[in-house]
Amino acid sequence: MEQQRIHEHPVLDVPVKEDVKFYWNNESLTAKVGEVISSALMANGIKTFGHHHKDGTAQGIFCANGQCAKCTVIANGIPVKSCMTVVQENMIVKPAEGLPEMPISEERPNLSPVEQLTAEVLIIGGGPAGLSAAIELGKRNIKTLIIDDKNELGGKLVLQTHKFFGSVEDSHAGTRGNDIGKLLAKEVGELDAVDVWLNSTAIYVFSDKKVGILKDGVYKIVEPKLILNAAGAREKYLRFNGNTLTGIYGAGAFQTLVNRDLVKPTERLFIIGGGNVGLIAGYHALQAGIEVVGLVEAMPKCGG
Repeated sequence: MEQQRIHEHPVLDVPVKEDVKFYWNNESLTAKVGEVISSALMANGIKTFGHHHKDGTAQGIFCANGQCAKCTVIANGIPVKSCMTVVQENMIVKPAEGLPEMPISEERPNLSPVEQLTAEVLIIGGGPAGLSAAIELGKRNIKTLIIDDKNELGGKLVLQTHKFFGSVEDSHAGTRGNDIGKLLAKEVGELDAVDVWLNSTAIYVFSDKKVGILKDGVYKIVEPKLILNAAGAREKYLRFNGNTLTGIYGAGAFQTLVNRDLVKPTERLFIIGGGNVGLIAGYHALQAGIEVVGLVEAMPKCGG
């Protein structure tokens, strides 16, 4: 099967990565090193990851940001969000059709002591808001921990290959979004007062304001004096009947595939909405070699 990948891009570098073998419904497929399951499946032409348990509708990628559970699959016997789980060598992936059987074990788990840390400020989210806050705190030598559930800082900026508008001084106008993310991450990395945890998810904030965090699969507890919730931008678009069918994406999911993971989800794209996001998504599609066949806007003219 020929993979649906982007091999040339006018703005982004297309790195050469080694292949990783995994299995989908007992079929041997290949992913790229460090690639999440959902993007690997899409690259192999697989858009349906399972079916809804109530009405049988096809389930696939929807937000591509870990905020919904539509892309859930069973990986090595465990239900996971495929857009947040990296493919491992020989991983066995199956649709989440029904509930998996729980493994039976009479052995008591060996629970190791939980590491507990302190911080003046805990920032949840490493996008533009979290990074900007960390920079201001770090400049004032305030001990800050910033966590993000992805493997790189930048949040939605990672997905943006267009040049930003606004103020040059305040928001790097004229610079491409993915480059702005790198600039902010570099500035944070140069601040001694700021620690960064990637692949880290805040699980719970307890009544005593301690925060349970899963970092690279290891549970830790952080006790900050102040919590800054910068957990990120989320699309909120008008819903319509059938908007969750496979092949219908929010702009964020589409941009994640074409700009972050360099996967080509389609050859032809139709866009609903002519605001900034719709127009920019069309621009990203053209960069990826995807034909934009049309755009519909409810208002008399595009608002972007």
